[in-house]
Amino acid sequence: MFAARHLHPTATELLPALRRRRREVWPLRRRGADLGHAVVVDRTPPTPREAAQRWRAAAAVFLPGMLGDRPRQFAAPIASSLAMFERLRRGGALIDELTQRLASDNRFAYVGRTRPCPDPRDVEFVVVEAVDGDEVVAPNLWAKLAMIAPGRDRSLRIRFAAGTDQYEQWMATTSLQAGWVDVFARSAFRECDAVLGCRALRRTLDALLQRPHRLSERILYNNAPDGGAVFHHDAEPGQLGVVFSQLQGRTGWLALPKLRLADLLVRAGHAKDRRRALLALDDNDERLLPVLNRDADFTALVAAHGGLFVLEAGDCILLPSHSIEQVTWHSVIGLGDEPSLAHSYGLFPADGDYPLAGDPFRR
Repeated sequence: MFAARHLHPTATELLPALRRRRREVWPLRRRGADLGHAVVVDRTPPTPREAAQRWRAAAAVFLPGMLGDRPRQFAAPIASSLAMFERLRRGGALIDELTQRLASDNRFAYVGRTRPCPDPRDVEFVVVEAVDGDEVVAPNLWAKLAMIAPGRDRSLRIRFAAGTDQYEQWMATTSLQAGWVDVFARSAFRECDAVLGCRALRRTLDALLQRPHRLSERILYNNAPDGGAVFHHDAEPGQLGVVFSQLQGRTGWLALPKLRLADLLVRAGHAKDRRRALLALDDNDERLLPVLNRDADFTALVAAHGGLFVLEAGDCILLPSHSIEQVTWHSVIGLGDEPSLAHSYGLFPADGDYPLAGDPFRR
C-alpha cells in the first residue's frame, strides 16, 4: 500500500499529465534541496488489524481524515495561532502572546523568560508555575519558541514541557508536572481540543496501546514552505510514541522503521551492512546527512518502500517508539505556499498522579 508515490526531479515532463488527471502533486523541497514530487495515490484509512501490525513493527500509522471536521469546528483558534506565528516571525514576543491568551486563567504565574537563548535555534523560553492562590502547585513549567532549523527556514515551533532546564531534566518530570504542562498548553491554545476531544483517535490509541495513557510534551508546529525537519527519531525514556495531527495546510513525510531505513542505506551502497548502518544512524554520522535529507534518489527509494505520506488538515500520523531500535525515523517537509499548523503530542503511560480530571483525553 502506497500513501504517495515519488516523482523524480528529472521526470517533470510527467507533471502536466498528472495534473490533467487531477492527481495531487506536491513539490518536495526543503532548504534548497529538490527531492522531487509527492503524488498522492491512496487515502484509504488502515483497518484496525493493519494499524496494529504497523504499530507493532514500529512503522508509521497514517490515519487520513481521522479528525473529521474538527479542524473546521476549531477554525477560529487555528486562525488565531497562525496569525500569532506570523507576529512571532516578525519579532513578536512569546511572553506577550501567552499573557494575552491566559489573561483570564488565574492558575498560572509567570516566573521569567530568556531571550535570546544559548542554542541558536531557540528564540524565547518562558517559565511559569501552576498556583492555587498563594500556593505553588507545580513549578518550572515552560514553553519554548524555536526555529526548526537556523538560517533560511522560516518554520517555527512552540514546545511545552517542565523541568529545571529546557534540555534534559524534563525527562524526570513527574506526572503531576506533566499534567499541569498539559493544562498550560491547552489553556493557551484552544485548538488542542480538536485533537484531544476526537473520539475516533481515542479509540484507535486505546486499541493500539492497550494501557492507560496521556498525551503530553505538546508541540505546535508552523512548518513553512521550503522548510521542515530532517530525518530523526523520537525515542525518549518512557515515551511510547508520538501523535502528529495536521490542523491546517499540508506537510510531506518520509517515515520508515529504523531497521528498514538501515537496510535501505545498505542497499543503496551507503553502508556495508545493517550493523554499520545502525551505528551511523545512532551517531548522526555527517556522511549520511546529505543522503538522508538532500538526495532525491534515496528519497525515491524510501517512497518505493511505502515511506512517503502527504498529510492534509484532519489527518494524523502515529510514530511508534518501542525502543531505540524499534522506532520510526521520519522527516517533514512543508508543502504549499503558506506556513501550516499542526500539533504533535508524545504518548506516555498514565498513572494516578496525572491531575487532569477535566481533560477529555484522560484515559
